[in-house]
Amino acid sequence: MWPWLNETLCKFKQAFNNKKTFGWFVIVIIGMMIRTDTMGVTSIVRALSLNPATYPLLLHFFRSEDFILHRVEWCWQQIIIQSGLLYRVKGMVVMIGDGVKQSKEGRYMPGVKKLHQESEN
Repeated sequence: MWPWLNETLCKFKQAFNNKKTFGWFVIVIIGMMIRTDTMGVTSIVRALSLNPATYPLLLHFFRSEDFILHRVEWCWQQIIIQSGLLYRVKGMVVMIGDGVKQSKEGRYMPGVKKLHQESEN
Protein backbone atom coordinates (compact mmCIF):
# COMPACT_ATOMS: atom_id res chain seq x y z
CA MET A 1 0.00 0.00 0.00
CA TRP A 2 2.82 2.43 0.82
CA PRO A 3 4.32 2.38 -2.70
CA TRP A 4 0.87 3.09 -4.18
CA LEU A 5 0.27 5.90 -1.67
CA ASN A 6 3.70 7.39 -2.39
CA GLU A 7 3.09 7.27 -6.14
CA THR A 8 -0.36 8.84 -5.75
CA LEU A 9 0.81 11.64 -3.46
CA CYS A 10 3.73 12.44 -5.78
CA LYS A 11 1.19 13.27 -8.49
CA PHE A 12 0.23 16.31 -6.40
CA LYS A 13 3.74 17.85 -6.61
CA GLN A 14 2.78 19.98 -9.60
CA ALA A 15 0.13 21.76 -7.52
CA PHE A 16 2.71 23.22 -5.12
CA ASN A 17 5.18 26.04 -5.71
CA ASN A 18 7.44 25.00 -2.84
CA LYS A 19 8.88 21.60 -1.84
CA LYS A 20 8.38 22.36 1.85
CA THR A 21 4.70 23.07 1.32
CA PHE A 22 4.35 19.79 -0.58
CA GLY A 23 6.08 18.05 2.35
CA TRP A 24 3.52 19.52 4.76
CA PHE A 25 0.75 18.40 2.40
CA VAL A 26 2.00 14.81 2.62
CA ILE A 27 2.21 15.06 6.42
CA VAL A 28 -1.36 16.39 6.60
CA ILE A 29 -2.73 13.65 4.33
CA ILE A 30 -0.97 10.85 6.24
CA GLY A 31 -2.08 12.39 9.53
CA MET A 32 -5.69 12.53 8.37
CA MET A 33 -5.52 8.91 7.29
CA ILE A 34 -4.25 7.51 10.58
CA ARG A 35 -5.88 9.82 13.12
CA THR A 36 -8.38 8.32 15.53
CA ASP A 37 -10.36 11.45 16.36
CA THR A 38 -11.63 14.48 14.49
CA MET A 39 -10.16 17.34 16.50
CA GLY A 40 -8.64 19.11 13.48
CA VAL A 41 -4.95 19.94 13.38
CA THR A 42 -4.58 18.70 16.96
CA SER A 43 -5.57 15.19 15.88
CA ILE A 44 -2.90 15.23 13.14
CA VAL A 45 -0.21 16.31 15.61
CA ARG A 46 -1.35 13.63 18.06
CA ALA A 47 -1.64 10.84 15.45
CA LEU A 48 1.85 11.43 14.08
CA SER A 49 3.41 12.14 17.50
CA LEU A 50 4.70 15.47 16.19
CA ASN A 51 6.34 18.04 18.39
CA PRO A 52 3.62 20.41 19.68
CA ALA A 53 5.69 23.28 18.26
CA THR A 54 4.63 22.12 14.77
CA TYR A 55 1.01 23.06 15.47
CA PRO A 56 1.41 26.70 14.27
CA LEU A 57 3.31 25.44 11.21
CA LEU A 58 0.43 23.16 10.29
CA LEU A 59 -2.03 26.01 10.75
CA HIS A 60 0.11 28.14 8.46
CA PHE A 61 0.02 25.36 5.83
CA PHE A 62 -3.75 25.68 5.51
CA ARG A 63 -3.42 29.43 4.88
CA SER A 64 -0.33 29.20 2.70
CA GLU A 65 -0.13 30.95 -0.64
CA ASP A 66 2.42 28.42 -1.92
CA PHE A 67 -0.34 26.34 -3.46
CA ILE A 68 -3.54 27.04 -5.31
CA LEU A 69 -6.48 24.95 -4.20
CA HIS A 70 -7.84 24.68 -7.74
CA ARG A 71 -4.63 22.95 -8.84
CA VAL A 72 -4.87 20.48 -5.95
CA GLU A 73 -8.50 19.76 -6.89
CA TRP A 74 -7.52 19.31 -10.54
CA CYS A 75 -4.78 16.84 -9.58
CA TRP A 76 -7.27 14.88 -7.46
CA GLN A 77 -9.77 14.77 -10.34
CA GLN A 78 -7.07 13.51 -12.72
CA ILE A 79 -6.06 10.78 -10.27
CA ILE A 80 -9.68 9.61 -9.97
CA ILE A 81 -10.23 9.70 -13.74
CA GLN A 82 -7.01 7.76 -14.43
CA SER A 83 -7.83 5.14 -11.78
CA GLY A 84 -10.52 3.61 -13.98
CA LEU A 85 -12.87 3.28 -11.02
CA LEU A 86 -15.52 5.63 -12.37
CA TYR A 87 -18.73 4.11 -13.67
CA ARG A 88 -20.18 5.91 -16.66
CA VAL A 89 -23.55 5.74 -18.38
CA LYS A 90 -23.79 7.56 -21.72
CA GLY A 91 -20.68 9.57 -20.86
CA MET A 92 -21.98 10.73 -17.47
CA VAL A 93 -20.34 9.67 -14.20
CA VAL A 94 -22.70 7.71 -11.94
CA MET A 95 -22.30 7.38 -8.19
CA ILE A 96 -23.01 3.85 -7.06
CA GLY A 97 -24.42 3.24 -3.57
CA ASP A 98 -25.45 0.09 -1.78
CA GLY A 99 -28.91 1.28 -0.69
CA VAL A 100 -28.65 -0.21 2.80
CA LYS A 101 -31.06 1.36 5.27
CA GLN A 102 -30.16 1.45 8.95
CA SER A 103 -32.78 2.06 11.56
CA LYS A 104 -32.20 4.52 14.36
CA GLU A 105 -32.13 3.15 17.89
CA GLY A 106 -33.07 6.41 19.63
CA ARG A 107 -36.73 7.18 20.28
CA TYR A 108 -36.49 10.96 20.36
CA MET A 109 -33.83 12.99 18.63
CA PRO A 110 -34.27 16.77 18.82
CA GLY A 111 -34.14 18.46 15.45
CA VAL A 112 -34.49 15.19 13.52
CA LYS A 113 -37.65 14.64 11.56
CA LYS A 114 -38.87 11.07 11.69
CA LEU A 115 -39.08 9.53 8.26
CA HIS A 116 -40.96 6.41 7.26
CA GLN A 117 -38.88 3.33 7.91
CA GLU A 118 -39.66 -0.11 6.58
CA SER A 119 -39.08 -1.75 9.92
CA GLU A 120 -38.53 -0.61 13.47
CA ASN A 121 -36.83 -2.49 16.25
